[in-house]
Amino acid sequence: MEQLSSGLNLQALVQAQLVTIAPRGSFNEILQGLQTNQGFGLVVEEQGQFQGLITQREVIRALGQGMPPQEITASKIMLASDYCLRLNDLDDPLAVLGRFRYLGVDALAVVNNSGGVEGLLTRQAFLKSLRPVDFLRIKRVAEVMVPDVVTIAAEASLQEAAVLMTERGVTSLVVPEETPRGVLPRGIITEKDIFEALHSQGVGLTGTVGSIMSQPVLTVKAEQSLWQVNHLFKAHHVRRVVVVDDDGQMVGIVTQSDLLAAIDITEAQGVIQVLTRELNKATAELRWQLSRQQAITVAITESEQRYNTLISHLPVAIYCRDRLWRFSYISDQIYHLTGYFPQDLPDLRQIIPSPDLALAERDIEQAIGQQRAYSTSYRIQHRDGCFRWLSDRGQLDPHSHMLHGVLLDVSDQRRTEERLKTSLEREIIVSTIIQDIRQSIRLEEILQRAVTSIQQLLLSDRVLIYRFLPDGSGIVEVEATTLPQYSILGQVIHDPCFHKGTAQRFLEGRTLTISNVNQAELQDCYRELLVSLQVQANLVVPLLQGPDLWGLLIAHHCRSPRLWQREELFLLQRIAEPLTVALQQAEMYQALELANANLQQMVYLDSLTDIANRRCFDELLAKEWRRCQREQQPLSLVMLDIDYFKAYNDHYGHLQGDQILKQVAQILESHLRRAGDLASRFGGEEFALLLPSTDQAGAIHVVEQVQHALAAAKITHPKSTVGPQLTASFGIATTLPTPEHEPALLLHLADQCLYEAKTLGRDRWVAKEL
Repeated sequence: MEQLSSGLNLQALVQAQLVTIAPRGSFNEILQGLQTNQGFGLVVEEQGQFQGLITQREVIRALGQGMPPQEITASKIMLASDYCLRLNDLDDPLAVLGRFRYLGVDALAVVNNSGGVEGLLTRQAFLKSLRPVDFLRIKRVAEVMVPDVVTIAAEASLQEAAVLMTERGVTSLVVPEETPRGVLPRGIITEKDIFEALHSQGVGLTGTVGSIMSQPVLTVKAEQSLWQVNHLFKAHHVRRVVVVDDDGQMVGIVTQSDLLAAIDITEAQGVIQVLTRELNKATAELRWQLSRQQAITVAITESEQRYNTLISHLPVAIYCRDRLWRFSYISDQIYHLTGYFPQDLPDLRQIIPSPDLALAERDIEQAIGQQRAYSTSYRIQHRDGCFRWLSDRGQLDPHSHMLHGVLLDVSDQRRTEERLKTSLEREIIVSTIIQDIRQSIRLEEILQRAVTSIQQLLLSDRVLIYRFLPDGSGIVEVEATTLPQYSILGQVIHDPCFHKGTAQRFLEGRTLTISNVNQAELQDCYRELLVSLQVQANLVVPLLQGPDLWGLLIAHHCRSPRLWQREELFLLQRIAEPLTVALQQAEMYQALELANANLQQMVYLDSLTDIANRRCFDELLAKEWRRCQREQQPLSLVMLDIDYFKAYNDHYGHLQGDQILKQVAQILESHLRRAGDLASRFGGEEFALLLPSTDQAGAIHVVEQVQHALAAAKITHPKSTVGPQLTASFGIATTLPTPEHEPALLLHLADQCLYEAKTLGRDRWVAKEL
């Protein structure tokens, strides 16, 4: 029987003579070092201390992410310093094998206890020293192949290939070929091919996929064994083959990593089967050779000892059970996974939560129905009361109808995945807020989205933004709550404990974290305020607008005390940064609106009289003409001129004349009753009234009111030939706008009427219709 030899000397496999590189090493030095080390890996060290590891994959991914070669250094692309093995790790081949599988690299640096580099151990050298190949004969390609084959056209560039590998997280791409029989594999390109092309070209990637792809492609059938695939890998020095059906069409791909991953399920099962056959063989020999009973007994005992030793060192619990979860065998490792000894746990279902059990049974039954190995995960309640995640992988024995499998604790992996998921969600929220700031200038909308996103992520009872008022109090500007009774939106809050020292601490960027209002060391006035708002725990981050404290971003927990996590405080701080930008942006937008309003006033108002100027009149006349034409409403225009105004100016002076123009403008504006009516200074002492939806009678009524107002003002004008007081002449033009006429015609008619009024003796009006 082939097995992992306990006497294997892994230190002899360490490659001590190798090229290393400093963290500041350039792109060309990285290429040269990897080439010298035959592409397995390049150790990054500084002052004799291990810093990290670079493989061909890091180079390809850096280029695929668009990094210019001249900006690439070893420190920027190297893998973390935990991509290594300690010298004492070499005493445990199974641990080394698991390390290669977990990290997914072709080489690992070997370092001593002081952090110095001893050499490099390659996956290839390690695997050559092992001989666990028999178990591969019972595993089929269909059970481990990846059906999702990532393809690329032969005419695609090498840069596109590098980008696609980076985006899809794969190490190879298949070049397909359309034939009458379907899509067949024409060629294959790997990270190594791109790396060698990069090394031969120097800086940058040029050429097409078809120029360097490997062809013809090695193929296997889904029903072939993994042992045959392993033989192909060794015979042709390749790391991947394409899986095809009977017509030659692609159905999947198998890599060396898939082959290695398959060991996890079948290794233990294969060992059990081999050892079982060995025991059966020993039993048969006992029956046939009774004379050698003592020797056979010793052989069986030694075999059992080897079996038990191997089982005890496996980091998994091996089991055999029926489809009702009743164990016929379970290894002692179950104690480390669950806290229960095998005799105390006849049925695993009793410690699996019902929702997890239902999902696990569905996955297992579905796999059995498809005649393939099953793989699922679920939570169990450990004897200490905590929940842990187990990975359950195995397959059905068609003869005994029993399930043979292994259980592995994957709690750390699941916790890491949850942390990464939470971190990703938080980054998405921050990027969404930043995007909102770029696309929107509505501050209230941005703030509302921010508090809603935070509340949904933290699952806190209330998240709000508190804006300070000039008197020192504040108002709840926006909020997001779990229940309506927690709402305090729009409430003005006065914090009697808030003083200049508190504000200064917030201006310095400090935060406030309270996990339990009743137990925290707080001023009584602040505790009473929080209790009145139903707060039992809170988290506070300042919001700044330039050098000023604009407000606070606050998370409240009202149902119970809450121990806030550092990541939750960091989330509020991260979101407060773009919100600060939004506040500054809103301040600039308000200033811009004010400037625009002032500019608008300058453009459309007469600087002397503060009523509309000629430009405003012309634009509004055209607009109202179109509207009245569309709605079939009358439009009236009144032109008026102050009688003998030049003589008034000559007698009293221009300053007094300006005062008269202002007074007339005020009289005109005061007698316009509707929103659409407009009084404007047309030029000099001439004014115009625009009266939309007003017929001739209505326009005459407005003019007569203005005449009465001028008379009532009793403005003395000794130089007027009309009378002793200031008077005006009016020209009234009315029409029902049509497409055949232009606004200029109405203006011309009003001007003619004004001229007639002056000719007839002034201080009168003349009205006509167009």
